[in-house]
Amino acid sequence: MAKKFTVLYVDDEQDNLLAFRSVFRRYFNVFTASGGSEALDLLKNQAVHLVLSDQRMPNMTGIELLDNVNTHYPSIVKMIVTGYSEMEPILTAVEQGRVAQYITKPWKVEELKSILENALHTSH
Repeated sequence: MAKKFTVLYVDDEQDNLLAFRSVFRRYFNVFTASGGSEALDLLKNQAVHLVLSDQRMPNMTGIELLDNVNTHYPSIVKMIVTGYSEMEPILTAVEQGRVAQYITKPWKVEELKSILENALHTSH
């Protein structure tokens, strides 16, 4: 049986967390967090292969979260998802290698599954 990777999805919208978990739990071990602080607490106790974070969240943006993850857990694959047009900070993070990739909302299941699987198999 193939290794089942662990993915942490971070989003302040509960509906997005529920949708992600219900779709992707078939393919990955899925954890969710409703913000950056909750995600960082989870990472202290849980081995995770990939963090996918929404960009726009209260208290901590996705880029701020992923920069923190990069500092403390550099081997974790980091990706950002956004539904907004303010792309400059995201593109800068990708160019600097702080974030592996960005995905636009709304995401399509098969496309996102392929992106996640490719990133995980390439990095692990």
